[in-house]
Formats: sequence, structure tokens, C-alpha cells
Amino acid sequence: MKNSKSLFIESDLKGIFEITVPGLDPFPVMCDATIAGAGWTVIASRSNVNLNFFRNWTEYTRGFGDLSGDFFIGLDKLHAITKSQTHELYIYLEDFSGVTRFAQYDDFYIENENVLYKMTKLGTYTGDAGDSLKTQKDHKFSTYDSDNDSTNENCALTRLGAWWYSSCTNSNLFGIYYSGTYASSMDYKGMYWHGWHGSLYSYKTMKMMVRPKCRCL
Repeated sequence: MKNSKSLFIESDLKGIFEITVPGLDPFPVMCDATIAGAGWTVIASRSNVNLNFFRNWTEYTRGFGDLSGDFFIGLDKLHAITKSQTHELYIYLEDFSGVTRFAQYDDFYIENENVLYKMTKLGTYTGDAGDSLKTQKDHKFSTYDSDNDSTNENCALTRLGAWWYSSCTNSNLFGIYYSGTYASSMDYKGMYWHGWHGSLYSYKTMKMMVRPKCRCL
């Protein structure tokens, strides 16, 4: 494993590398330079049904899964990364017909656990997947055992996921992995992004990635 002091300088960097951010010991991350240019750190990846994302608060804090497959990096690491400097967010979606779309935001920051990993920054949207994250700005992260949404409903429990739920949300990318369109009785429970296929469609592939806006070290 490589120490990636020059992580965001190397234009063709792809694979697992070790990074150092203030406040944490060095840790490995998956880097990607194939989807949207160089310098992206993958913070979440889903491509099959094998990894359960319906997990508790502790697991989301620490992260889970395998960097070479499906995983979530963990909220502590995500906070440390986005605190280190201004980052942008890229969400990549592929449906079961092989069509891909994206949503990109030019500023993204997650607070620490003391304020329940609140998403306090979400910049300007660009892309062709529709903006299904803007209603999550200024909301705290919720899991089924830590209900921090803005309704009387436990959105994480009823949506069978975890997310920065509001009431309850226009997206649920940590919801249940279904194979495309699913039954109306499971409305809002799949891995959906409302701006593209609505709330009754779960995607084949999903990646969330962050990258510093200034990539000069």
C-alpha cells in the first residue's frame, strides 16, 4: 500500500492507497480516476445485494464493507476528510439498462458526531440525474437506532436504510438493494434517487465520491 502524500497530484491514480488527514491515523481509501477525472476518494460503493446497508449507528460511524467491493467509509472518516479542506461531492448512478447519470455538488461538508454528522454544506448542483440531495442539507444523519430526522417518523426504520433524512427524503442511497423497479408496497425503501427513476427504482451501481476543490499540495 502506498502512502499517498501526492494523492491528488497523480492524474491516473486508481486503486487502494493510504491517506493521512488531520485528527486520524493514516487509513486506506479507494481512489478513482475513471468516472469523473482524477483525484476522487470513493466514500460509498454499491454494486450487488450481498452487503447489508441497514445497519446501526456505531457501524455507520466506523464504516463497513470491503474497499475492493461494496462499502461505506464511515462517518468519522468522512467528517475528517471534508474538514481538512473544501471538497466537492460526486454521485454516480447506473441503472439496470446500463445507462449512467450523475449528480455533482461543488461544496460538501459533514460535521462531527457531537452534532450527529449534520450535512452543513452542499454546494451548487450540476449533472443529469436530478438534484435529489438538496433537501438533505442542514439535516443530521440517522440510523434505525438513532432517529435524528425532522419528523415524528423514524425515517431510517421505515425506509430500511440510513441517511441525512429530512421528512423523509428524495433519496435513499443506503436503502435496500433491489434489482430495478420494485413493488409499490416497498415505496421509499429501495436504493432510490427520486430525480431520475423516482422512488420505486433501485440502481444497479452507486458510488459516492469526494475530491478537494484545490488539488495543489
